[in-house]
Amino acid sequence: MIQKTYTIKTIGHFSAAHIIPGHPGICARLHGHNFKVEVEIKAFQLNEIGISIDFQDVKTATKVLLEKLDHTHLNEVPPFDTLSPTAENIAQWFYQQLLPLFNFSHAKLNAITVWESDNNAVRYTEEGHAHD
Repeated sequence: MIQKTYTIKTIGHFSAAHIIPGHPGICARLHGHNFKVEVEIKAFQLNEIGISIDFQDVKTATKVLLEKLDHTHLNEVPPFDTLSPTAENIAQWFYQQLLPLFNFSHAKLNAITVWESDNNAVRYTEEGHAHD
């Protein structure tokens, strides 16, 4: 039997400064990025009007998180005041915040990708939350 899968993606942006404590290079100094955050949801069925997850719902939930980080010094914003604000930790934070909102039988949060630049990104996911 064929399993139909729909991958829904939305992208948001925030600008922020950070320091990576303990980094052996220049990232230990204050610097900034125009971050891009991609939210990816896998869905397995559509509703009566042909939608799996409404883009607006995903954008709204993501925007709340983006606004918490936008135009900040990340090292001063919880949880990054005690957790190093690396792209890896930022991606995991977004995932953990959004998972409770997009964890249904028909659709689940699959991954978060955080770009620090056009060439450097981290994709975070958790095994066991994706549909088997």
